[in-house]
Amino acid sequence: MKKLARAFLGLASTLMLSASLTSVSAQTPVTVVEYYNSKVAAYFLTGRATEQTALDAISDFRRTGMSFAAVTAQGSAAPLESVCRYEIALSPSGFSSHFYGLPADCQLVASFGDPTFFSEGLDFAVQKPNASGVCPASAPIAVYRSLRRNSPVDIPNHRYTVSRASYDTMTRRGWTSENAVFCVTTATDETPRPTFAPSSTYGDKCAAPRVGSSPVTGVPYPDTLGTVSDEKLFLRSFTDETYLWYREIEQRDPANYSTALNYFPVLKTFAKSNSIKSPGVVRDKDEFHFTQSTAAAESGSAGIELSYGIDWEPIRNTAPRNWVVAVITPNSPAALAGVKRGDKLLQINGLDFVNGTNTASFNAALFPSVAGTLTSFAFQPADGPSTRNVTLAAESLQTQSVPISSIITTPTGRVGYFALTTFNAFTVEQDIINAITGLRNGAINDLVVDMRYNGGGYIYISSQLAYMVAGAARSNGKVYSGLKPNDKETQDNYPFYSTTSGRGGTTADQQLPTLNLGRVYVLTGAGSCSATESFINGLKGIDVEVILIGETSCGKPYGFSREDNCGNSFYTIQFTTVNQKGVGDYISGFAPRCVVADDLTKDLGSPTEKRLAAALNFRNTGVCPAVTASSAKRAEASAEVGPLADAVRARSALRSIALKTPTGSAGFSAVRGAAQTMPMKPIEYVTE
Repeated sequence: MKKLARAFLGLASTLMLSASLTSVSAQTPVTVVEYYNSKVAAYFLTGRATEQTALDAISDFRRTGMSFAAVTAQGSAAPLESVCRYEIALSPSGFSSHFYGLPADCQLVASFGDPTFFSEGLDFAVQKPNASGVCPASAPIAVYRSLRRNSPVDIPNHRYTVSRASYDTMTRRGWTSENAVFCVTTATDETPRPTFAPSSTYGDKCAAPRVGSSPVTGVPYPDTLGTVSDEKLFLRSFTDETYLWYREIEQRDPANYSTALNYFPVLKTFAKSNSIKSPGVVRDKDEFHFTQSTAAAESGSAGIELSYGIDWEPIRNTAPRNWVVAVITPNSPAALAGVKRGDKLLQINGLDFVNGTNTASFNAALFPSVAGTLTSFAFQPADGPSTRNVTLAAESLQTQSVPISSIITTPTGRVGYFALTTFNAFTVEQDIINAITGLRNGAINDLVVDMRYNGGGYIYISSQLAYMVAGAARSNGKVYSGLKPNDKETQDNYPFYSTTSGRGGTTADQQLPTLNLGRVYVLTGAGSCSATESFINGLKGIDVEVILIGETSCGKPYGFSREDNCGNSFYTIQFTTVNQKGVGDYISGFAPRCVVADDLTKDLGSPTEKRLAAALNFRNTGVCPAVTASSAKRAEASAEVGPLADAVRARSALRSIALKTPTGSAGFSAVRGAAQTMPMKPIEYVTE
């Protein structure tokens, strides 16, 4: 017997089957009711009164308002035909879907002998349309069927609609049209969705308007005097206009939330995906819904971050925590104090970080909000038993997205390498240009791009990098990333950008350098996300061979444009991405060709660092290193779900950002100073 937990309806099969076998008189009228299941964003039909009563008591289910008249299947006679129902077990999520069909459909399904299909008997009886899809005068209302196909994001689902308008809406939403399948005497269409005033009605109406201009962009603040209600209503309208899954948002009264920041977290879908995050844990569909202050967002885009100069690698994010220094910004407070890659964090301000419970204090210290903040750290160095104690002052540091570039001379050619830690600043564009130019001048034969810590950023910069790797002949006229929005918007295609943008200190419309490679090695980690994955997917779409070494990437085929209002910046998923071949939905991430644990005992770029060494060896032999216990354990730790009760914030949110026309972009160069236009001179290594 199928269990309650597996069926997406949350009902045991015993209930369903007992309802279908209840003795009733022939031709008894029934009302077939449609339900929406918010847990999996799917629709379900039932003409069984006992089942309807049970579903009405389950919070995940609500009636859509759509219903139609039918009769019981038992005892039905021509021209009526009985409708069978099958439950379909789905993998890997463990949820299920349902199929409804007329006798010919049922016979076909039964003939397959598919063990994932379970008959739930007959549900109701209706008439059927003729071969042209036209219903008879005795049952003039067509019931249309639409199919959402199986994907890693959504479970497969049939939806039945009783008006042409609702049927056409499903087609616009990307569901496959399957025409009229039933004919009924009477029907009620779904309850219309609420409509809201345009977001522009409420935009920049602030309870506490800012005065003056942004210190980063120099642009005057647009704020005018408004209310907290204006701020919340702006978010509701903006979300309804742009959110990818806006139809899945449960309507909640904004008056029940004290501030816009308290209201925003519920303006999203809470549905589960059709993929697992780790054994027994199903991924949420939307794991990337967040806010930050506009001041922080503008500084980040300008390449400025308040920091000690440490990028952390959270191997374990809950007690007993294991946080290790991954990247040190050159000439930062951490670098000058002697902090090294691989140092394990033991204490913060004298408190036990490994097992301590004061997570609010830890987060405040790790991610300071005030320049000059002094924090003491105790580290366990990777290269020795002695504790390293340092006191660091937070500073506004310039992003150094390419901390290292090198060329490794091997017996079979010269291999270029550079580490790229982010796409999330306009200044990254020039950093990449400098690195690629240096490697091109070094006459490399192959390339390794180290993105193990790259959480994403601007799609246009990742597109530029993809062009610089692949060259014009492979990428001209091709789609790098198609941005597929909700059904209110139209798809926007990003090309492989071949020229500079004019942002971040670059001069606009200058030809980018190219390496013209048909193959690239990418070092990945669990934090390789978003625009990094767009880089991987975009190159795959034009048949560049992308060989991943390391761990499975994070799985974020989505993105957004930042929306600023009243001093806060809001990030809500607005599109899913596909490559030239239409491939997307990589919610489970990209799996590596070779699984290799992060080697925090070696400097990035060292030919002996395990991931880079594995890439070099695979290039030479086509063989991956054996998967060690530490590799498997590290991969398992990376799959931890959060936020948990004692979780510490690991790093800034992972993102793919689609640019709007930037406001005051000329101001970024003034803040950072002129971009370095010299080729980055790579370190030279020789291997045997």
